Amino acid sequence: MDNKLNTHECENLPPQGIYIECSDCKAEKKIIWNLYIQREATESDLEENHYLETEGEAIWTTILEITHCPYCGIHLPGLDNIDKKSYGKFTHIDSSGWSSKTM
Repeated sequence: MDNKLNTHECENLPPQGIYIECSDCKAEKKIIWNLYIQREATESDLEENHYLETEGEAIWTTILEITHCPYCGIHLPGLDNIDKKSYGKFTHIDSSGWSSKTM
């Protein structure tokens, strides 16, 4: 696997707001597959929240380390030798306010 991000594509993924990407982390010497769940601003969101500027910008994003696609069930490539006890981290980024918050 090379340094660029690779995307898992399956016909069961929702058309918007959810995607699966992999990165080869040379510093940590491991491959990480992440499930991204993202809520994007709509026109009504812009009317309700003056911190949002354009339709489609991320209001919040949740990122989860995964080993299998939750939509088709396949084992994602490159994860045969991972330490399963250290895998599964997650991050939530809230961009709905004046500054982003990572939780």
